[in-house]
Amino acid sequence: MVDSVIDAANWLFQSRLKKTVHENLPDTCYPDTTELAYRVQDQLVSKIISSRDSRRIGYKIGCTNQQIMELLGTDEPFYGCIFSDSTYSSDAILSASDFTHRIVEAEFMLVMGNDLPFSNKQYDAESIEPFIEALIPAIEIVDHRFTNFTQVGANALISDNGIHAASILGELDVEKWKSMNLASQRVRLFVNDTLKEAGTGANVLGNPLNAMAWLANCLQLQGKTLQEGELVSTGAFCPIYSALAGDRISADFGVLGRVNLKFLR
Repeated sequence: MVDSVIDAANWLFQSRLKKTVHENLPDTCYPDTTELAYRVQDQLVSKIISSRDSRRIGYKIGCTNQQIMELLGTDEPFYGCIFSDSTYSSDAILSASDFTHRIVEAEFMLVMGNDLPFSNKQYDAESIEPFIEALIPAIEIVDHRFTNFTQVGANALISDNGIHAASILGELDVEKWKSMNLASQRVRLFVNDTLKEAGTGANVLGNPLNAMAWLANCLQLQGKTLQEGELVSTGAFCPIYSALAGDRISADFGVLGRVNLKFLR
């Protein structure tokens, strides 16, 4: 079992380095439980951090939309890790060739203001909110090693660090978000100045704070907890967009500002 976890992490790491695409993880090392999938992720994250002289600065939450859950054949979200060396400020210009896939998602990034204590009671939106210090409008770039990520099963996506690639951050907000209804907050995604997609925070488990509580509870079951200063990307507001080389992306979060990104050809 240990060998299969290490083999899966090595396979995913090499696929990332070589930018190769496959139908799925090899049968010999496919994790058949969520617990094993997160063990593979832990091994992969360690390899990424070591090879890139990076560090984990938080988490991304994926699969927060009911339709996506049904498509992937799962009944809950999953998480991956966010790294210091692949987190950029708005107006980032990135090479399209650095990614195998360039799936763009507009999301809220929440910033922990305090360490989250372990609790005998599950966290919910109300009890998690006091531990959150700030909100950052953001774009996540999702990338993966597969021909079709919807056909490989959730455990393959968990193993592949929740298929996270990069984060683009807008302006940090400490005050305005506290008086907002995050579920009704709207975002519009523009591609080359043309409106491509739109959605609200209700698409994120009904409210981005619900996603935050889910992560806290999930980590707690694994003996982990959220720490002061960590970032959490809470899930896509609107349908994803697969970007092309040369695309200019802009996510408009209204009073919270815009987040901009360009992919070089």
